[in-house]
Formats: sequence, structure tokens, C-alpha cells
Amino acid sequence: MDFSYLNSISDGDLDFVQQFVSTFESNTANIVSNMKTAFDNGSKDDLRKLAHQLKPSLQMLELETLQVTVDIQDDPDLATAESLDAIEKECLEAVVAMKAEYGL
Repeated sequence: MDFSYLNSISDGDLDFVQQFVSTFESNTANIVSNMKTAFDNGSKDDLRKLAHQLKPSLQMLELETLQVTVDIQDDPDLATAESLDAIEKECLEAVVAMKAEYGL
């Protein structure tokens, strides 16, 4: 997890960081939830599209599950319940870490 990008775009503006964290939290939770639904329904096209939507958020913070997400985007058959749980867990951990880092 790396906050360099967030630091560079926020330029020390704590309100911006707080908005970023809030947006990251709600967007990633929503997308991952939809990915789990798509997985359960066997909707590979939706899973591919959702992984594509999630990718930039994971890239910004250099999260480890980025590669898993890229793999799912490229081949939805690689998705597993465990991989989706790992993505969800890391996104939640990133929110906690950002809140701790910036005192939110």
C-alpha cells in the first residue's frame, strides 16, 4: 500500500483526502459487492467490466490485489470466491490505513 499518489494529488488538503477516502470506500465496496453477485450468477461479462472499473482505484494505492483484478478482467474464469474476498479485505484495510495515516 502506497499513499504517494494520494499525497501528490491532495497537496496537503485534508478535506480532499477525506473526500477521496470516502469515495474510495463506497466505490470499492459497491464494485466488489457487484463482482461477488456477478460471480455467483456466472456473469463473466459483468465480472470483466467490474474488474475494469475497480482497477484504477487499486492502482492509485498500489494494492497487492491489483494483479488479481487485472487477471479477472482479462479472464473472468480466474475469479474465485477467495480472490474476491481478498480484494474486498485489502480495500477495507486500505480504508483503515488511510484513515489512520491522515487522522480521519
